[in-house]
Amino acid sequence: MVKYKFFIDYPQEKIDPNRNDYQCKFCKVSSLKINGLLENHEVNCEYRIEHEKL
Repeated sequence: MVKYKFFIDYPQEKIDPNRNDYQCKFCKVSSLKINGLLENHEVNCEYRIEHEKL
């Protein structure tokens, strides 16, 4: 059984002020694309790098 760990505590910023659409503050990937998974952040994302160390 595979157990996934979700990461949703990364700093976010609004992409479009007229829509409920956010992105990671560091790598600028949409929260919808990230979908709570660390590996969906860019490989050079500060948030991802810090959490991969843990």
